[in-house]
Amino acid sequence: MDILLSPIVFPIAIVAFILLMLLIVFVTKYQTAKPDEALIISGSYLGSKNVHADESNNKIKIVRGGGAFVLPVFQRSNRISLLSSKLDVSTPEVYTEQGVPVMCDGTSIIKIGSSVEEIATAAEQFLGKTREELENEAREVLEGHLRSILGSMTVEEIYQNRDKFSQSVQEVASVDLAKMGLIIVSFTIKEVRDKNGYLDSLGKPRIAQVKRDAEIAEAEALKETRIKKAQSE
Repeated sequence: MDILLSPIVFPIAIVAFILLMLLIVFVTKYQTAKPDEALIISGSYLGSKNVHADESNNKIKIVRGGGAFVLPVFQRSNRISLLSSKLDVSTPEVYTEQGVPVMCDGTSIIKIGSSVEEIATAAEQFLGKTREELENEAREVLEGHLRSILGSMTVEEIYQNRDKFSQSVQEVASVDLAKMGLIIVSFTIKEVRDKNGYLDSLGKPRIAQVKRDAEIAEAEALKETRIKKAQSE
């Protein structure tokens, strides 16, 4: 009986072993991307879907919100975070168009773009680098353009229209950050200040005007009250 079974059992055992090995390889080499990251696969046999080729025709496959089988020997994979970063940016004293030295603090939220091209560009720039290095490079770009825009505006323009100031910085910085695969989610000017009291002097007339308007309004209200009271008597 054993002699009859052995020729059958042995091939079955071999097939089962091979299938088990294939299953183990599949499980260990099938990789998934979390919602806040992208899987970057390089090597051969990448297919055509979500594949980006650079100018030298070096190709990488971008996987988001799913998974892919990474072929042993032929392919390798890396991961890149798509989480946003909050950056505090500031400038030393910068001379405005009128020659008035001012300093500026701002906050920006940046992230890697969501398109295949943007992720591929970011992968080329930042794979192998730390999150801190990415943030430092982005901060340098933002601070450089912040200084440039400050130098092209008058203090009055900066003081009276911070939204326009913020928008100008965001527009010019976006061009350079796009070359790194990054986008600006938001950019806000927190404070513009100077050491010579120039900005304070700009605000004093407005404060005085508000006080005058309040005093006039109060006087008018009292006058109207007295008139109504006199009429009722």
